[in-house]
Amino acid sequence: MGGMVSAVLIRDGGADPILACLVALCAGAIAGMVTGVLNTKLKIPPILAGIITLTGLTSVNLLIAKSRAFISFNINDKLYYSWIDIASDFAPQLISGLIIVIVIILALYWFFGTELGAAIRATGTNENMAKAQGINTSAKKIIALMLSNALIALSGALFAQYGGNASQNMGTGAIVIGLAAVIIGETLIPGKRNFALALIGVTVGSIIYRIIYVYVIYFGLQSEYVKLITAIIVVLALCLPMIKTFFIKVGKKADTYFRGKYPKYNAYAIKRDEKAAARKEEKKQKAIADIKALQLAVHGENGAGLSPFKRAMMERKLARKKAKFELKEGVKALAVFDIIDRETEEAETSKQGEGGQDNA
Repeated sequence: MGGMVSAVLIRDGGADPILACLVALCAGAIAGMVTGVLNTKLKIPPILAGIITLTGLTSVNLLIAKSRAFISFNINDKLYYSWIDIASDFAPQLISGLIIVIVIILALYWFFGTELGAAIRATGTNENMAKAQGINTSAKKIIALMLSNALIALSGALFAQYGGNASQNMGTGAIVIGLAAVIIGETLIPGKRNFALALIGVTVGSIIYRIIYVYVIYFGLQSEYVKLITAIIVVLALCLPMIKTFFIKVGKKADTYFRGKYPKYNAYAIKRDEKAAARKEEKKQKAIADIKALQLAVHGENGAGLSPFKRAMMERKLARKKAKFELKEGVKALAVFDIIDRETEEAETSKQGEGGQDNA
């Protein structure tokens, strides 16, 4: 649908390519809202709600395209990368694509750091817990689907402008590509503890998938086997976590074997482990020092002069650092936070204590 909207606006309306992308983005958000309402308000299962929306959009696309199943619109180079004046055939597409990807990653990272974005992530992680915290999970699902479908429609518009045409079947098989991209990206760049890395990982995974796909075609594989190769790539992508775990286990077993077999290797391994433990402890102490400094800056004497916006930003940063530390240290983090809170209170009361006030 994003591709069709973009094609019609450029071909029939002579619209600017950037405007066409924005309109396609809004159209995708509306489609996502329909799926969300079907799921949350009418209680239709999520997969079935998506299938119903996709089925309906087949007719909607024909209405948008005025019964045309294929639209070619490479008119006067009105494409998303036409605003960059570079002579090379590939540089404008590449530079424009990178700029768009970076902007979207930054926008998503900012959005999911807000209260609304955190509520959406909480709903996706544990809906029951989110409800217990007073979050309207139905509304958050609808917003999440609107956002995701808006980005899907934007990708359709960009893909159509890249090729200079749009068709009814241009999205066929995209879910397989998306699945492979996510799995490859998560395996190569684990982002469980860092949302920015998760976004970057998906982007890198999609690029790697397309590179593999292009090289398969480049080496002369017949078009009849392309789908088979795609399926094999997806299977390998799904097996990557298992392969990675297997090699980690093999490495640990080999390390244990060589420790017992060769004294020199054992001495080397002990020094290596000591250095690793020292680096880990150094990082831990640095994280504690950063949390202490932020805690004092926000809740200490100097925190009274902060503007509401700056205080909110610093509190959000403090919460992120605490959450990251807690993920690494587990239950130990709670005792560390108690000590930091106590030291902050003592530092504050010691400054206020001059003049006969109680310093206890």
